[in-house]
Amino acid sequence: MSKREKAVQVTVDEQKLPNGETMSVLKIGKETIGTVQPLEGRFAAQLTDGDVYHVKTVDEGVEVLLRDYHLHRG
Repeated sequence: MSKREKAVQVTVDEQKLPNGETMSVLKIGKETIGTVQPLEGRFAAQLTDGDVYHVKTVDEGVEVLLRDYHLHRG
């Protein structure tokens, strides 16, 4: 038997860091699932549990965060 699909609202809020760069905060509903921020010419996608993934683009970072969310909580 297959699971019923659930509609999930994903939002990406951008926040300015003190050094002038922009950090993206990924939320599902009211729950923050992680952040994507610039790091040495690339990007770091950080989960709320502290795991960090180094990615090439912001979009790739968002995909990593969503994949982890669905794998462990979905």
